[in-house]
Amino acid sequence: MLYKAAVVGAAWLLMGESVALAQDADLLHKASQLISQRDYAAAYGLLEPVESAHSGNPEYDMLFGVAAIDSGHVTRGVFALERVLALQPDNAHARAHIARAYFLLGEQDAARAEFRNVLNQQPPEDISKVINRYMSAIDKAQGLTTSYSAYLEGTVGHDSNVNSATTAASVAVPGIANNLDLVLSRASRANSDNFMTLAGGVSVSTPVTTGLSAFAGLNASQRLNHQERAFDIGSLDANAGLRYRRFVDTFTMAVQDANIWVDDKRFRRAYGVNAQWQRDISNQDQINLFAQVSRISYPDNEIRDANRYVLGGGWAHVFSGDKTPVLFTSAYAGREKVRSSGYDFLSNDLYGARVGGQLTLKPSLVAYGIFSYEHRYHDDEDPFFLKAREDNQYDINLGLRYLVGGNWLIRPQMSYIRNDSNTKINDFDRYMLSVSVRHDFNW
Repeated sequence: MLYKAAVVGAAWLLMGESVALAQDADLLHKASQLISQRDYAAAYGLLEPVESAHSGNPEYDMLFGVAAIDSGHVTRGVFALERVLALQPDNAHARAHIARAYFLLGEQDAARAEFRNVLNQQPPEDISKVINRYMSAIDKAQGLTTSYSAYLEGTVGHDSNVNSATTAASVAVPGIANNLDLVLSRASRANSDNFMTLAGGVSVSTPVTTGLSAFAGLNASQRLNHQERAFDIGSLDANAGLRYRRFVDTFTMAVQDANIWVDDKRFRRAYGVNAQWQRDISNQDQINLFAQVSRISYPDNEIRDANRYVLGGGWAHVFSGDKTPVLFTSAYAGREKVRSSGYDFLSNDLYGARVGGQLTLKPSLVAYGIFSYEHRYHDDEDPFFLKAREDNQYDINLGLRYLVGGNWLIRPQMSYIRNDSNTKINDFDRYMLSVSVRHDFNW
């Protein structure tokens, strides 16, 4: 009797194990199908809840690693693929995918090493071609080969204050007429309008010697307002310089010439030198110091011509987590000194700070936000307002970057600017809503 009960119990146990194995096989089969259909998010949602039960099974870890990487959970994917390689060090597919994950995380040296390991195993020709494309992209990113890039971008949007002007109908100007408010013309008050912008640029980077590369770029844009055409803005910027990389440090020196036109008339030109030192403290932290010296000219208002000096630094950190949160911040201080004597009320000291971050919601979608603040205090009393001008400017930018595919990007964005000034004519706020479509070319 006892023997019969033991046999029945063993049969039930074996049946239960068979059912569990069948369920596991069905789960992995469904996940494999979803991955073959490129529905990586669904595959990740199927596999993630059972990770603790199946971790260590190379077949599960391989599927989970691929699904995680391609659904935006890159770090989780790396951990899963590392488990595969711990048991199967010669698994070329696992090495190829973990190399791709390192590439997505910006760990280019680690990605290169893993890609080379795969190539040493002489994979099929189609895999070798894909790996060679990644290796070429790493070489270009590290300045080891000449690379060219260009872009075209179109934007449509609405601007609540195209001329960055006050909303006040009149302002008191005690330097001209005490206790008398001057009525402002329509062009001197805030005007809202819809707009469209077309922008484009080209750039090149080429190695000079080991660690040293030269670069140059040209960018242009033209903004057209629907009605307020007197405030149409065009820009043309050119830059060229040298970049030197040594271990964790990168040094950059560049000359820049930036020009702005308003209503087809040159409004401002700023040209000068920028220098930056950047250090990768770890795989997650980066710091930098920068300095800018520029000469600013206003063709139709020469008394505003000035020399500008800025010095600052910043820090960026990549947090661990499925959405790869990034935080960056910087601070700076500077001086803008007019070149004409007798106009010190236009010279000012300035300092500011900037903080921002981004979240990778999924591989093709990134949300970002940036907040900046700048304080400016002028040297002398304004002869019209009989006080030294002082400004506090706040900027907020919120948006999404959506990679459609084929180097196409869509970027909806909301911007808000608030300038608090003790001279009423310079006190304003402004918001912009826009959608941009951009196409990048790389070769």
